[in-house]
Amino acid sequence: MATPQDHFDVARSYQAHYDEVLRQVGMRAPQPTLGQTVNNYRRETLRMMKRFFLPQNHELCRVNYRGLEADALKGFEPQLLQAVVKEANNPAHVPPGEFRKIEDLDEPGRVRTIRFVGPECFVKQMGVPGRRAHIWDDHGKRYYPPLPKNR
Repeated sequence: MATPQDHFDVARSYQAHYDEVLRQVGMRAPQPTLGQTVNNYRRETLRMMKRFFLPQNHELCRVNYRGLEADALKGFEPQLLQAVVKEANNPAHVPPGEFRKIEDLDEPGRVRTIRFVGPECFVKQMGVPGRRAHIWDDHGKRYYPPLPKNR
């Protein structure tokens, strides 16, 4: 029978594994607590990642991670870790007019690069709003570009 310290040590190895993935999106995995089983730590951490990164309509968002058996975790864990990185960098999940800051962390946890993702380029907001110009051509007696037909 495994002692609480054995569970804690194995959970720390899973924490290191989750940190490798979460560093790509600017986060760190939560620390396991003494007395928490390995599979319980895995379930809670995967549930936290699901709730924080996946949109509600994602297929892995419907999985009840707290109710999964230990052997089922092995199947869903790699899928969820891939989906977390993909969806965290997906600009479609950022509200229009906003940007999400993603800090890429190195091994000790220091910020290596900072990226901003959003549905539009930030330069678009710097533009001056204007109107489309129609220029009268005296020689051809018409507008350039031609006016729309529904006017």
